[in-house]
Amino acid sequence: MYRPLRSIEEHPVEIFFEALLVLVCVGVLAFAGLTVKKLYQGQR
Repeated sequence: MYRPLRSIEEHPVEIFFEALLVLVCVGVLAFAGLTVKKLYQGQR
């Protein structure tokens, strides 16, 4: 999975979209975690 640093110059758009994908995944996980937390608080 490791890529050499020169790929940044070759595919800047690819790097951008990968970073965006990671950010979206983190956001979705954080939102899901908060939703579950609120759900469990409401049940108590």
